[in-house]
Amino acid sequence: MQGCVRVCVWLTLWCLTSAAGAQESEHFRGTLVAIEGDLVTVADADEVQREVRLADTTGLYVVTPAKFADIEPGQYVGVTSIESQGGRVALEVHVFAEDLRGTGEGHFPWDLVKEPNAMTNATIAEIEEVSPVERVLQLTYKDGEGHSSPGEQRIRVPDFADVVLLESADRSVLVPERPVFMFLEATPGGPPTALAIAVGLGVAPPM
Repeated sequence: MQGCVRVCVWLTLWCLTSAAGAQESEHFRGTLVAIEGDLVTVADADEVQREVRLADTTGLYVVTPAKFADIEPGQYVGVTSIESQGGRVALEVHVFAEDLRGTGEGHFPWDLVKEPNAMTNATIAEIEEVSPVERVLQLTYKDGEGHSSPGEQRIRVPDFADVVLLESADRSVLVPERPVFMFLEATPGGPPTALAIAVGLGVAPPM
């Protein structure tokens, strides 16, 4: 049941953060500083600290290094990409663990870099080896929520794109100095609540 709750929370988050009217939710990328009960202190890239509250429903995930050879047709992945030279080019690929299949399925705006970019959560229908330093993923997705729609994307993956594995975790992964990617929701009169936290082990969450 706990795994189902986390998947549902994660699904909701993709929709909340991609929807145009979701002013009260945000992405946060930074580093864990301290954990005291249900309060977590995190620091951004400028070392500005803030407190974040954990809830019983906070989804916790761990991100570990992977390589392109680990990606296979049929897997469910998330790909952040930009438009370049008439097509989409991946900045990162995260492979969802099988129990997270279907998470936030679709193609929608994202905020990894300043230039326009998008997140595609989909199934790999085909992998094409274009050259020793570039591959192409043919991705397909069904009806999703928010800005998602049924369709497909063809995304080039250069050899410099980050590739990681995303799996479910528990609070034991919350350790100071580890890099994190968070979905936060504003809480009236207090620190924001973490709807989901992805903790990097050996790599900063690249999404």
